[in-house]
Amino acid sequence: MNRIIPLSLAFAVSLLSFGSAAAQSDTLVINHPQKVTIVSNDSLQRVIVSGRQGDPDFSYQNTIRLVDNNYESNVNISRDHWELIPSVKVGRAKNDTASYSRYTNVISAHFGIGFTCPTHVDERLDFSTFKSWEIFATILQWDHFLDRRERNNVSLGLGIDWRNYRITDDQLFTKSPSGDVTVEKFPLEFEPKFSRIKVFSLTATLRYEHDFGGGFAIGFGPVFNFNTYASIKTRYKFLGDKVKHVEKNIRQRPVTIDWMLNMRIVDVPFYVKYSNDDVLKDGGVRFRSLSFGLYL
Repeated sequence: MNRIIPLSLAFAVSLLSFGSAAAQSDTLVINHPQKVTIVSNDSLQRVIVSGRQGDPDFSYQNTIRLVDNNYESNVNISRDHWELIPSVKVGRAKNDTASYSRYTNVISAHFGIGFTCPTHVDERLDFSTFKSWEIFATILQWDHFLDRRERNNVSLGLGIDWRNYRITDDQLFTKSPSGDVTVEKFPLEFEPKFSRIKVFSLTATLRYEHDFGGGFAIGFGPVFNFNTYASIKTRYKFLGDKVKHVEKNIRQRPVTIDWMLNMRIVDVPFYVKYSNDDVLKDGGVRFRSLSFGLYL
């Protein structure tokens, strides 16, 4: 009992000392800690704070040891959580209780990269999945949180998307006089490299997402694609020379809709997108878009 009193006084002095140091530099405020642990005995008192608002990996420790009626104090604070894609909080914080202070709106940007794997494919086509890419960016996304813990949100996003669909071997895309896309065999004297269709789109996204905690979240919603440009590019060699042939105005569908499922598993983000619409208008070769990859 006689040792507990000096230890408590030492702990109080440590807090005052830490508060004085914080006043001279930065003040430490930990909002919404996930877990607080206090360990006490005759010679030691330790305070451990795990997690904070927006950063489940945050850790703060303050340890005081009593040695020969003197005390030693040690403070350990983890580095701030670093986000690959930054976000901006909008408006004033919503204060519902003394222990909660959350922003209901956030503006952010996102980036995705993956592979295309067409479905409902014309029997004449043989696509090469892992040589066909999708790259897209949500340049501006507005997230509205529906609860104080920021577990549920609805988002609206505007962005851009590039997708290509590549066939290899001896096949090539070509445009008929009517403007429809068809597929033919490379002439025997050509050494084929590849032939692909590329589609560029302006996108608008509406999605609902739920965060289960522990690095796991899932979201779902439509992506509206306004397909403003599409082309065919074919590369081959002829008599030892490299040849590139490009055809434009290939009658892509002007508007298509993808259904996007995004998941975060142990903080690794994935996505899958599928469209019920054919990429090209009726009259040309037929296939629908399926893509998957990383969504940051």
